[in-house]
Amino acid sequence: MIIITIIVIIILFHLPHNYKIEYKINNYKIYEEYNKDLKIHYFKINIDNKDYEFISSTKGRKLVENLDYFTNEKNKCLSISLKKEVLKPVCYENNTLKDIRLINDEEILKHYKIKENNIDNKINFNNITIHNLNSNKYLLWNYKGFYYLNKDITDNIKITDKDVYNLKVIAKIHNLLILANYQEEYNFNQFIIINFDNGKKEIWNIDYDISMDSYVLGTYKDSVYLVDKKNKIEYEIVPSHKKLRIVGNKKNKGIIYENGFKEITLNELVNKERKFIQTLDYNYYLSKKNLYLKLYNSENKRLVSKKENAKIIDTQDDTVYYLEENKLYSYSPKEGEILLLENFEWNFNFEKMIFVFK
Repeated sequence: MIIITIIVIIILFHLPHNYKIEYKINNYKIYEEYNKDLKIHYFKINIDNKDYEFISSTKGRKLVENLDYFTNEKNKCLSISLKKEVLKPVCYENNTLKDIRLINDEEILKHYKIKENNIDNKINFNNITIHNLNSNKYLLWNYKGFYYLNKDITDNIKITDKDVYNLKVIAKIHNLLILANYQEEYNFNQFIIINFDNGKKEIWNIDYDISMDSYVLGTYKDSVYLVDKKNKIEYEIVPSHKKLRIVGNKKNKGIIYENGFKEITLNELVNKERKFIQTLDYNYYLSKKNLYLKLYNSENKRLVSKKENAKIIDTQDDTVYYLEENKLYSYSPKEGEILLLENFEWNFNFEKMIFVFK
């Protein structure tokens, strides 16, 4: 028992904990914060009354080893070097915080060795122009099934014999995509699960008849939460283990996640089609026809793309995927903006038709 107790104490001692510390590098004050739930380090450095902020998942403590602060008449930029990585610079152009790739300044770009991303391996597949798969895997709805794209495979996964234009019962969770069997008209008792790693399709028979008048409330860890509006039932679904249970009905309240689970009436879930709210380390949003980024714990918005009329498709880790007209792009602080795919059909219909696994 003594040995087991000592082992437990050692394990607990070595587990990372939330912390906030301040220290100096080259006379600049570094604020460093660790969030153990998100497993990220957040850094803030204030120089000349401007905040420069960064996020990293590098392990350790007091991680900043060097700062590269470079300015000229119009621009002020900062990059930081950690123990195992160098984080891309962020810049203020006048008083606007921007991704460095949006700075039209040869002196700045040369100093930080920023090069334009010109890779474009343009090929065509079933009316889709592939510019750059960028090591991602894609499932693209074509009204009867999915085109499955990755660096080795381009395939067609059939789901239904009829055209389906509105996929409400569908969710991506980790490397799986789960959707109702859309061969059915009004109710279904089968889920279809597709693995992003290999494009394989499985059919999962369930012991419930669920109405097609349902929607996905959100995902949390390994679970998908689904609201059957017609029957006023909330389900928790675990696709990876093919498990399903009822977590709310007309007699008992359901649950919703808003940075923590709480109870909610089924009437509210049915009438308002609520969604989960979760704190992320990278928070992307659209404002005045531009794409912005807010890092965890920050109120500062960083301009990252000037694509007009953009529509956010998904966010994974530090990467956001978004459409402008019929073109799918990705952006991350590390890689910048990349044109991925192009499909004329997306000019008219794109909701729940594009799924990416990074």
